Amino acid sequence: MINRRSLRVKVLQLLFSYYNQISLRKDKGDAQLKISNQLEESICSIEKGYYDIFTLCIIFKEINEEKRIISKSELIKKSQSRFNLSKNRVICFIQKNSEIIDGQIKYDNKWTLKNEKIRAWYNLLLKEDFYIDYIKINKPNFEEDLDFFQNLILKFLFKNVDVMHFFEEGNIFWSEDFLVVRSMIKKTLKSLNSTNFNKFAVASLSDDLGDDVKFARSLFNCVIDNSYDYDNYITKFAKNWDLERVSSMDKIILKMGIGEMTHFSNIPLKVTINECIDIAKNYSSPKSSKFINGLLDVISLSLLKENKINKSGKGLIDNK
Repeated sequence: MINRRSLRVKVLQLLFSYYNQISLRKDKGDAQLKISNQLEESICSIEKGYYDIFTLCIIFKEINEEKRIISKSELIKKSQSRFNLSKNRVICFIQKNSEIIDGQIKYDNKWTLKNEKIRAWYNLLLKEDFYIDYIKINKPNFEEDLDFFQNLILKFLFKNVDVMHFFEEGNIFWSEDFLVVRSMIKKTLKSLNSTNFNKFAVASLSDDLGDDVKFARSLFNCVIDNSYDYDNYITKFAKNWDLERVSSMDKIILKMGIGEMTHFSNIPLKVTINECIDIAKNYSSPKSSKFINGLLDVISLSLLKENKINKSGKGLIDNK
């Protein structure tokens, strides 16, 4: 579910971190290796958020179950539909699914119903309209359980400010990782359309995670190893622009573009330039995309004349 755009953004973020660090460090090689390793760890750990989201649903169910047990001692009996969540078929299945359990173990998730932060989120959930509608149903059927489960994730967990802030505090890349996690969750939700769960499938982060990590690390190291040469290209072709006047973010995006053009033979020039333009729109100044577009066009023509760009193969189907 992770695509090349997401990988490029991670490379951009960690290159920005690298260039900010090396001005204060002498061991540039050690810094490069350390951050390159962080890049790999950051990519591989995206699926942690995927399993964390399911774990939150399970704990909400356990809190509701706890309250159902306590209710047995209440003198005034209330509607048992208050505890529909504790019996939700989909969450009960998720809780017992071996692949979900393996994912929780893999990422050492130790959250329990004693977690005060999660209990506070549970209390917020009780005020949601879709929750109120759900507990009005006497013995919900499978479709109603599934509908609630989807709303719990898509309308509450993915949109609650407190929940999202919690993930952001634990992962500086969450704003980007969230997009991948959300697509993985949506794919999994689509597989939950059978009452016997025989179509259920845990979403995979990547069809070839090793290849994705290789691409990201290669691009990261390529930019750093050739940084001086890339600066020269930018200086040469950025007419009326002193290199010092080009923002740090723009310089990194330009270097990534030059690196892809010269070191990745199976990525078409058009794809590289378009990706750099789109990334600039989201991560740099309003005028950066036009500046980067024009500069990469000119640099690519020069590199082609110098035979420093050699493309082969059918090219990649990017952002699939």
